[in-house]
Amino acid sequence: MVPIATLTVELVTEELPPKSLKSLGEAFADALATGLRERGFLSESSTATPYATPRRLAVAITEVRTVS
Repeated sequence: MVPIATLTVELVTEELPPKSLKSLGEAFADALATGLRERGFLSESSTATPYATPRRLAVAITEVRTVS
């Protein structure tokens, strides 16, 4: 059995426009999850939760395999 865990990635940025935070956070989460899914690191039930502040974008992705 391949071990699975929750992966959290945080990206520190310069000041982001407040009106764009939600869409930027979602785009970051979607891009990261898509890349991992294409490479076989995510299960069918993995979920990506985006987070965004004016100086950070982050995502927590559940059920990430440690080995593809």
